[in-house]
Amino acid sequence: MIALTDVGLFSHGLAVLAYVALAFAAVSRQRSRFNWLLAGVAMLTALWAAGFVYTVLIDPAFQPWLSRLQTVRIAGWIGLLLYLLRPEWLGGKGSAPSAFWVGGVVGFVITLQLVADLFGATTEMFTGRGGPAASFFLVTRIAVAVTGVVLSHNLYLNSLPADRSGFRLLAIGLAGLFLYDLNFYTFAFLLPPGSTDLYNIRGAVNALLVILLLFATRDSLVKGARISRTVAFQTVAFSGVGTYLILMSLLAYLLRLAGGNWGTLLQVTFLFGTILLGTVVIASQRFRARLRVAIARNFYRYQYDYRTEWLRFIATISAPGDASTLPTRVAQALATVLDAKGAWLLVPDDDQLQPMAAWGMGELQPEPLAVDSPMVKWLLTEDRALDLDRIRVGEVPGAPDVPRWLLDDRRLWLVVPAMNRERLAGVMLIGRSLAPRILNWEDEELLKTLGRQAGSYIAESSGQTQLEEARRFEEFNRRFAFILHDIKNLVSQLSLLARNAERHADNPEFRADMVETLKVSVGKMNALLAWLSQRSRGGPGDEAPVAMAHLLRQLVKSRSANWPTLTLNLPDGHDGLIIKGDAERLEQMFAHLLQNAMDASQAGSPIRVDAMRVADMLVITIADRGQGMSARFIRQDLFQPFQSTKPGGFGIGAYEAREIVRGHGGRLDVASREGEGTSFTISLPVDGPGRSNIDQERADA
Repeated sequence: MIALTDVGLFSHGLAVLAYVALAFAAVSRQRSRFNWLLAGVAMLTALWAAGFVYTVLIDPAFQPWLSRLQTVRIAGWIGLLLYLLRPEWLGGKGSAPSAFWVGGVVGFVITLQLVADLFGATTEMFTGRGGPAASFFLVTRIAVAVTGVVLSHNLYLNSLPADRSGFRLLAIGLAGLFLYDLNFYTFAFLLPPGSTDLYNIRGAVNALLVILLLFATRDSLVKGARISRTVAFQTVAFSGVGTYLILMSLLAYLLRLAGGNWGTLLQVTFLFGTILLGTVVIASQRFRARLRVAIARNFYRYQYDYRTEWLRFIATISAPGDASTLPTRVAQALATVLDAKGAWLLVPDDDQLQPMAAWGMGELQPEPLAVDSPMVKWLLTEDRALDLDRIRVGEVPGAPDVPRWLLDDRRLWLVVPAMNRERLAGVMLIGRSLAPRILNWEDEELLKTLGRQAGSYIAESSGQTQLEEARRFEEFNRRFAFILHDIKNLVSQLSLLARNAERHADNPEFRADMVETLKVSVGKMNALLAWLSQRSRGGPGDEAPVAMAHLLRQLVKSRSANWPTLTLNLPDGHDGLIIKGDAERLEQMFAHLLQNAMDASQAGSPIRVDAMRVADMLVITIADRGQGMSARFIRQDLFQPFQSTKPGGFGIGAYEAREIVRGHGGRLDVASREGEGTSFTISLPVDGPGRSNIDQERADA
């Protein structure tokens, strides 16, 4: 037992008066349910303080009952806090069992304290000689105090902005009550015996807190208090941490008892290890995701806090960055809502959905999806997410045919359409969630809404890209105007030279200067005209049958002297290698691709040009073993006009080559690996054999 002093008598007498006054103030101002509860808890606290006074003045044998009265009054304050933070547990699946277990655990601990007190197991708990039962009782006291501190903290966080000042004082008052008990019982457990001064002065400290608690007697301060998801997560997390540390401390205490001379070493080592393990678990994203899902399922009618999710989604998309990073931010925003490991964004490109951007997907590289494939048509018609896990086990009635690579890759979980005005702006491939979960109606509705929002951002980004491209073309055309101006100046200079020649033709010095001027001017004009001729044609010229075998042979022959390892492989019989189109533009396109291959390769490195007919298509591949390109560069930069890695390059060659192929009804594909090489594959529709092709082959022979 702790000695009771005159200071204790005075401080607890003061507490009796203060809490009786608090009870009367509560019921006299507003007779609401909360105020009646507050008055009841205040009277319990006054009864506890009166017991202290009774023990000192009348019957010292009453002292064991002070601990029991302490248990009852703390239970009252915990109950009041639970009432203030009562979550809306009614109406959701699994809510009643959750409420039962939460209330049951708190009630069990308090009942356990009362039983231990009644059987006298805690008589010597403050002396350090009470044994394991007394130590365990102190641990439960610490646990209840921690619970009170956490709930008081959440009472402040959960307050409405208009009521924050009143709640601040109420929360500080309740937190002060539990913090004092927490310090007192912690010192008694770790550094026995318990402090006589702290024990006796507790009444005065509690009386001082009444000044703050009086603000709670106005019911308007506590109307509408509801626990938010953030507060619930913090409550469960911090309570779990507190419980974990308390249990580990108890085990460390038992190790010290059983360890003999090695007890202290075992205790310190064990405590350090458990704290380190707890920190790792709490910092784990997977653990946090599972905890959020468990709280949403068991404590709330709806799974998501839509305000929080929407603000986070918009904040992610609107994060600082240029237009090129927007697709990545869209993938991140949608994946974050589901606690997914990552996501891929695929956008339409001709007749396929091509991978455009990824977030957090590691080495996963998805394959293109045909726009007219059954799965894409299903996404466009249904406008909802496709659960690949349910497809794998055959649980989706009327499910479309899904590409095998999507089903085989278990890292992928969902396929979400991104719609914009009833058109498919893109498709999101969502990775596996950190917390295993099954989609319900709420998930599908949220994904549908976010998919439409993402689709609008994707469409807007595409429009901005097209506007920027048009602006760059306008700037490029302005450059042509400057060049034409230079040509005009050269023509004027030559005209002046011609007029002067009529008068000074007999002057040897003038003739020498004229010849030099002509050479320089002609060189400049040829360079300008050659440059202009390569870029001035806006569309295809006159279409005519083009013998591709002859065209390729001439291109390779003209470059073989400078690149001996350049080879051409044609199929036996060249009758199928006729293309209907613009020969000059086709030659320009192949010349550019060949030059790119040479620029990317070391001297002497092999370059192959292979041509073959596949069904009604002529497939020509230009492959090198040069430095190669990254997947990101191919996806984002290769076909963007005016972006070049060559010094002095205009960055329009690859873009123009693809446009020429498209203008002839074909397609251009690229495959490359850094350090291994690149292959460009051109697929063009054949026009069928004709006399011009046969005549040309004879000429070649």
